[in-house]
Amino acid sequence: MSSAELDMAVRRPGSRLPLWHRFGRDDRGATAIEFALVSIPFFIFLMCFIGCSLYFFMVSSLEKGMDDASRLIRTGQAVAQGMTVDQFRTTICQQAGGWFDCTKLQVWTQPYDNWSDISNSGLSDVQSDGVHNCLGTNETVLGNANYSSKIAQQAGSASDVVIVTVCYPWSFASQIPFMHFQTMQSGSMMLQSSTAFRTEPLPGAGS
Repeated sequence: MSSAELDMAVRRPGSRLPLWHRFGRDDRGATAIEFALVSIPFFIFLMCFIGCSLYFFMVSSLEKGMDDASRLIRTGQAVAQGMTVDQFRTTICQQAGGWFDCTKLQVWTQPYDNWSDISNSGLSDVQSDGVHNCLGTNETVLGNANYSSKIAQQAGSASDVVIVTVCYPWSFASQIPFMHFQTMQSGSMMLQSSTAFRTEPLPGAGS
């Protein structure tokens, strides 16, 4: 039987061709099967793309808020205005965007006399007593300090080298499918950003 005759037999009602012949030559529904095969990796790729985009968006926003707020320390405005720890943290949140929960934000700052005095201890994520911390337990975490204390107590004086580190536990990371962003036992991801600068030699900056 020729190919044309087979095609006619498949399409003819009541055809007596064997079942495997009819199944193998019937292409009805092929598009739906091909779409199902392609759609699975496509949607996985799409969700991963969205997850990575959200991650870089949050990190960039946090860095922007930290850089803008840290400039107040660099120029001496934070000290001159008598800014408190809580006001400095609130400024970071405002500059970063309304999608941050300011109560979860941790800020660490440390002044040094010279660049050579900077130590890298306590500037990275550490695991302590089963709890994922942003900074070492021996360092000053302003987010856990007295919010009413003055930022000048931790910002140093004029012409000092200052490091400012900001940490934020991003809880939405656990809700992104196909992506394992979690770095904390709670399922959140610790976002961290740091900057280092020398304060301007302004008179009265250390008062």
